[in-house]
Amino acid sequence: MAFGVYVHIPYCVKKCPYCDFNSYGVGESFPERDYTESVLQELELYAEVLDGAPLSTIFFGGGTPSLFEARNIEKIISKIIESSSPSADLEVSLEINPKTADFEKLYELRQAGVNRVSFGVQSFSERKLRFLGRINSPDDGRCILEDVKRAGFENFNIDLMYGTTDETQSEWEEDLEEAISFNSTHISAYCLMIEDGTQFGNLYRRGKLTLPEDEELSEFITFTTEYLEEKGFDQYEISNYSKRGFECRHNMLYWRGDNYLGVGAGAHSHLRRAGKGWGIRRGNIKNPGLYMKSVRAGEMPVDFSEELEKREALEDTVLMGLRLSSGLEFKSLRESYNVTADEYKIGYLVKGGLIEITDGSVRLTEKGNLLSNAVIERFLDTLDELD
Repeated sequence: MAFGVYVHIPYCVKKCPYCDFNSYGVGESFPERDYTESVLQELELYAEVLDGAPLSTIFFGGGTPSLFEARNIEKIISKIIESSSPSADLEVSLEINPKTADFEKLYELRQAGVNRVSFGVQSFSERKLRFLGRINSPDDGRCILEDVKRAGFENFNIDLMYGTTDETQSEWEEDLEEAISFNSTHISAYCLMIEDGTQFGNLYRRGKLTLPEDEELSEFITFTTEYLEEKGFDQYEISNYSKRGFECRHNMLYWRGDNYLGVGAGAHSHLRRAGKGWGIRRGNIKNPGLYMKSVRAGEMPVDFSEELEKREALEDTVLMGLRLSSGLEFKSLRESYNVTADEYKIGYLVKGGLIEITDGSVRLTEKGNLLSNAVIERFLDTLDELD
């Protein structure tokens, strides 16, 4: 089973109004050195977990990891590698806000061991970026994307977002067209989601934020898939498109239910050992100050830890697996969970054009993708325990 390490950097220049991640707008002031040392100390606490682990990916997310100096990123990468058994083709990804990096930063990150970067461009439209509360401008995105290959990166992602107020399909098409012009290997196309506890969530609840209707969003989703596939991008997950061979291997760990260790404030882990239960789901203390205090005291900075029951593990497998275009193998469900799908119940989903079954695997159709959460719940209801 593949193994990955996720490193959470919780600091941002400014908190985006739609963001519900564990991130904190701190301007230019954040305890980079102390936080780096805390992550290194936490990795020491997990020495037993990392020892001999078949490390295939490292991912720096946030927050804004590109706020940190490359030398501190390098310290963390080196510590993870020396504590584990890394693969020869180890993927090391780092998220970048275009406003917080330039050619020199990119070059230094590449020298530090990062070999895949993900740019939070979100849009090349000034109007959309203002609406989304982003600190980066369209030109910030263009400049950093012009430098990325010169800095030594061949594998890079561009994050884009649609579904903003008053957005037209032509405006969205312009975003996609410009992103493709930089010869990216991966595009993540996310629909704006309204999350509780965010600034946008509060505005929406009070009726002060209008967004496209579901039918209009469905047209955006269909257009996106058709447009990107015409340009040579495969949709391998609901919101993710890549050139062949450039799928994000770290995210595939999540979607395939593999093991990953999360370090840093608010980071989550999923760890399972063969023959020892259904796995452990764990989350770190969210507050960065309290997280660092816990680590300095030599304590695991854990906010919660739970042993998964069989049903919970099955639900996670289905929820993640059906997001992939390759779908889920019935054989794998039988072997891992001793369950099979009721033919009568699953027939309704097939007849409704929501799922399709080919070569022993089940996957969402285009229509099913548009209603993915509801379809996944209905698919779970079709699964029965074998005698």
